[in-house]
Amino acid sequence: MRASPVRIVDPASRSRSLPRLMAGGLDEIRLSIAAWRVWHLLGSADVRRRYARSRLGQLWIILSTAVTFSCMAIVWSYLWKIPVAEFLPYVAASYVVWLFISSMIGESTNAFPDHKGYFSNQNMPIANIIFAVGYRNVIVFGLNLILPLAIALAFGVRWNWTIVLAIPGFALTLLGCLALSFIVAILCARFRDFTQLTAALLQVAFYLSPILWKPEQLPQQAKALLAWNPFAVLIAIVRDPLLGRPVSLSIWLAALILVAVLIVLALAAIGTFRRRVVYWL
Repeated sequence: MRASPVRIVDPASRSRSLPRLMAGGLDEIRLSIAAWRVWHLLGSADVRRRYARSRLGQLWIILSTAVTFSCMAIVWSYLWKIPVAEFLPYVAASYVVWLFISSMIGESTNAFPDHKGYFSNQNMPIANIIFAVGYRNVIVFGLNLILPLAIALAFGVRWNWTIVLAIPGFALTLLGCLALSFIVAILCARFRDFTQLTAALLQVAFYLSPILWKPEQLPQQAKALLAWNPFAVLIAIVRDPLLGRPVSLSIWLAALILVAVLIVLALAAIGTFRRRVVYWL
């Protein structure tokens, strides 16, 4: 009678299981949250540095964004034959949310190389840098949001209780962007070509997302595809409540699933590569 082969379990493979990797990622996040003053100072200092010695200061953020979405809305309203009073609030809200998402992802591509001095001189959690990027973009988003709300009020957008859904919508969008920023930052630190690839994909995503066009303009069979566009989903759960537009349950479900998947992937990536990032810079 032949003896059954003995199965040898490698301890290293057990230690690299998904729950353990996610636990390592959570440890890194906890360390960074405990050191919140670090990424608060990094993020706020970056905003001040960009507009140092400027008379208008942070007002340039609002003005530059306002000029951009106003010009786009006016031009595209004539192309789509939609009244400016109807289209301008939509484009303003869409563009501000898109700017937040694209800035988070775009800035994460060079987040680690741009701050390699911090990792060379001290043992600092890599999450501090991504949280600093998120903190800065939340400040900019808050400034940019002033004009879309003012435009919506000026053009008679009817708000109702659904406007409060913009708060959990933005919280979900922020979580999704932070998780995706971790993944992108790690990939771009290891493979520098991903920086150019990310920029190209963001440019394509801008035109494929409902920013300069409305979902209602799509044929019926194409509307179902919007739920598969992660950018369209994250934009909708913030923009539509701000404009008094209802958000379907399928969009909320798609957003929850998307963010949950991104968080799992991000935690696993952080747990796997948090000690290696410094050697790639």
